[in-house]
Amino acid sequence: MKYFIILVSIMFSSVSLAGPGHGHSHGHSHGKKSNSITEDKAKSVATSEIKRLIGLKKLDSSWENATFDKAEKKKFKGKSEWVLTFDNENGVKGKKLFVFLSLAGDFVAANFTGK
Repeated sequence: MKYFIILVSIMFSSVSLAGPGHGHSHGHSHGKKSNSITEDKAKSVATSEIKRLIGLKKLDSSWENATFDKAEKKKFKGKSEWVLTFDNENGVKGKKLFVFLSLAGDFVAANFTGK
């Protein structure tokens, strides 16, 4: 009888000590859920990236006054990305800048060709 009580106690304690995450979700979706940011958020992120690139001297300071042209989702090598276009008539290297972001809003690249 003593061993039976010990065995039952161990069984119940192992379940209680298992902690979270064993056999159930933590609120994360396991299905296909879009984590794409909105166009407004993409514009905000791209504007911040332009300022960052100016600070790194990758873009000349005239890009601080660039005007937003458009945002669109495009596919590159099977992956969709945000492509945001900004215009700057005073740009030294180019007059149109393309900022590429992942759909989640992570910076991918920026260039004057759009490719």
